[in-house]
Amino acid sequence: MLRVLACLLLVVLTACTPGKKAPEERRATLVFVSDLWGQLEPCGCSADMKGGLDRMATVLSGLRAEAPVLLVDVGDALFDQDSYRPEEEVQARIRGRAVARALLRMGLGAKVVGERDRVLDASAWLPKEVLIEAPSIRRVGGIEVGLLPVGESPDPAKVREQADALRGRGADVVVALVHTRRSEAPRLGLTGVDLVVGSHMEAIPEGDRTVALDGPPPVLYPLGRGQGVLQVDLWLRAEGQPFAIAATDARRKEEIQAIDERIRAYEERLSAAPEAAGALREKIDELRGRRDELARAPVEVPAEGNVLRHRFVTVESSLAQDPEVLAILREYDREVGEANLAYAKENPRPCPEPVDGEAVFVGQEACASCHPAAQTFWETTSHSRAYATLEQANKQYDLSCISCHVTGWDRPGGACRIDRVEARKDVGCESCHGPGSLHVQAPTRDNIDLRVPEAACRSCHRPDHSLEFDYATYLGRILGPGHGKKMEAP
Repeated sequence: MLRVLACLLLVVLTACTPGKKAPEERRATLVFVSDLWGQLEPCGCSADMKGGLDRMATVLSGLRAEAPVLLVDVGDALFDQDSYRPEEEVQARIRGRAVARALLRMGLGAKVVGERDRVLDASAWLPKEVLIEAPSIRRVGGIEVGLLPVGESPDPAKVREQADALRGRGADVVVALVHTRRSEAPRLGLTGVDLVVGSHMEAIPEGDRTVALDGPPPVLYPLGRGQGVLQVDLWLRAEGQPFAIAATDARRKEEIQAIDERIRAYEERLSAAPEAAGALREKIDELRGRRDELARAPVEVPAEGNVLRHRFVTVESSLAQDPEVLAILREYDREVGEANLAYAKENPRPCPEPVDGEAVFVGQEACASCHPAAQTFWETTSHSRAYATLEQANKQYDLSCISCHVTGWDRPGGACRIDRVEARKDVGCESCHGPGSLHVQAPTRDNIDLRVPEAACRSCHRPDHSLEFDYATYLGRILGPGHGKKMEAP
């Protein structure tokens, strides 16, 4: 009887004893940017230019509505060159400060100082608590994030040792921030970390401007020049347990590429079959809608365990502009214009002198006097309004822009001072056909470039300015009556 009562009492006590609570799920999002290179906003003539710090801020605002966010700059944010001439340094300092202000407005939580952040002294622009030069931990959404900055040629053994030390200090997840060239990323060979995020863009590549190596650990390089960010979502459900890598959006990217190929095929048919234009455009719009819906769809996340999911987010031109960051950009335009104009007046410099026998730029009027038909057609092209586009954007005194909006920038006879461009405004005949002084003196077919070489176009239509530049396609847009296109007989 006593044994039965004891058993019953044990059952009651066990039932009344509170069970161990399941750990509460914690959520956070890490946003990485790298290789901004001082790019405040997109510059170029493509219809859908990517980037803009004002639109990047909008991306971050949207992510913060879903989970706590830690913004990390992996390096090379402030400047776009390894060195600057005196007249360029004035603008570079103003731009670097504007980039720093915009990142802080976005809630910058950590920044690695890359080699292009050190070109000019920028120590006063960023608070010390944001800069990370040694392994450190940032807490976001209840998750301890270990950030491990490493150099250009990291020692795998040392990286693993430092990662273990971060975990010993309480880091739930460890991210290595490498300053290694993208082409060398496959040879990193790092272990002991959950994720590797890189900077050190060698050039502006065409096509897919990211690097994603599956790992383990995954090695990821965000889009450069602010054209996109790397979004890393974290789900912490069990402390001390490793993070599983959720299915990436690689498969989705393949599907999007397949849709893009179908869109291109329909667009080719559109030019070949104008009688079916209505139906073809309807199909193209349908495919674009499916592509955009697919791009927005989230990747499924496992319901259990610690999970890490990453995706590349492009900063699209359709995004709204954050008003506070936009104000920083407009203030930059005003300040740069005033500073560059004042510098040009205080430090006048002539154009370079030509070497013996070298042709010099003579201006649009000299060309028009002998080629009125070509002049008339040129006036209908966007080249004839190139300088006006700068004036409309208040960038006519911006040294980053002006060289592609005037004729013969910094060359003998061309435009060489931002305050003296009146006779060399716009992309004139000589921008494509070369300086015309020798041709004006003795007009022949041998002392002028009749056929514009592709290199001449690509000097301005670079991948960062003309995302989809195709020489044959673009050339066709500037051919017309009296300018490379034969007049039809009446």
